[in-house]
Amino acid sequence: MLAKATRQTGLTDFGDAAFREPLEILLRSLREEARLNAQGVVMLERTVLRLLGNRLKAQRDWTTHPQIDCAPIPRPLFILGFPRTGTTLLHNLLACDPHARFIHFWEGLYPSPPPEDFENDPRIRAVEDWARGFNRLAPRMSAVHHLDPRGPEECLWLLEHTFIDLIFELRASVPTYSVWLAERENDADSYRYFKRLVQLLGWKRGGQHWVFKAPRHLFGLAGLLAVFPEARIVQTHRDPLKVLPSLCSLCEVLRAAASDCVDKPAIGAHWQGRLKRVLAQSTQIRQTASTAGQFLDIHYKDLVRDPLATVARIYAHHGYEHTPEFERRMETWLRDNRQHQRGRHDYTLAEYGLDATGVRADFAGYCEQHGVAMEG
Repeated sequence: MLAKATRQTGLTDFGDAAFREPLEILLRSLREEARLNAQGVVMLERTVLRLLGNRLKAQRDWTTHPQIDCAPIPRPLFILGFPRTGTTLLHNLLACDPHARFIHFWEGLYPSPPPEDFENDPRIRAVEDWARGFNRLAPRMSAVHHLDPRGPEECLWLLEHTFIDLIFELRASVPTYSVWLAERENDADSYRYFKRLVQLLGWKRGGQHWVFKAPRHLFGLAGLLAVFPEARIVQTHRDPLKVLPSLCSLCEVLRAAASDCVDKPAIGAHWQGRLKRVLAQSTQIRQTASTAGQFLDIHYKDLVRDPLATVARIYAHHGYEHTPEFERRMETWLRDNRQHQRGRHDYTLAEYGLDATGVRADFAGYCEQHGVAMEG
């Protein structure tokens, strides 16, 4: 794979070699455990080659323009929380701020060279083609998580370049890699590489502040706080009885695009265990490592019921300027992006082998701490 990426790009310097261990473990898991079909083999190979090619090109940019590493990332605001807790809705709203800089989907997929033109960059057309192709392979994906090539997207599209990211265990059943990942996703090295990619994106086109979003940031909270100690953070919360089956459904949709053997009860057991572990870990990190006022907790129900008031609360708490133009843009986005307009996302606990009593027991402390009501 390394040799093929080198031949495709004509470049040889991948940068820091830390990515090689997770890449090797991931590839072994994909070969030996994922039960990929022919389509899945092609998809995952192309994904890995894209990431390796991007690493080569980014390293070329950093070598040619060392000043990129001095590019500021002003007043970063991070949205994090369990997957399926409203982080995407909130991210889209905060990206309406004309003063905000965010990662466009096309930038995340192909971050090099440093972008300058957000309207006519040829990568936009390439990612539009990519999105159409992906939606043909995973036709239910649009109802679960719409991919807008020109819109804001989450940080996984940069973090996956380290090969230390939960997106890989969403795409395929890779238990050996998952065990390794759970022990490493808090490492600061992943966030140092992420930071360099953000600086590359913002070197020529920055903003008054950055807004980032990824549930993965909860999984890697220690690394995030080590590299971005000044980060302002919004953590979203939702009933785990809704979160878990929704996450499992997303995982099923992604895995079904790459394998004919998707074990739904195994998906349920995996993510219940993963979220329980991440909750205990991130709660301890938040209590010991964060500064007063650094976190603001937002409930999913409040966000859905009154999104504009929720955003106003975030801006007031973290000290960002809330302008009339920002308000108008959010109103327009909400009008044009009604819930369920791309189809309903339906799921149940039972289809993933999940038991409501067990979920309640695992997350009772979390719900009590954050005032989250469990239904059903």
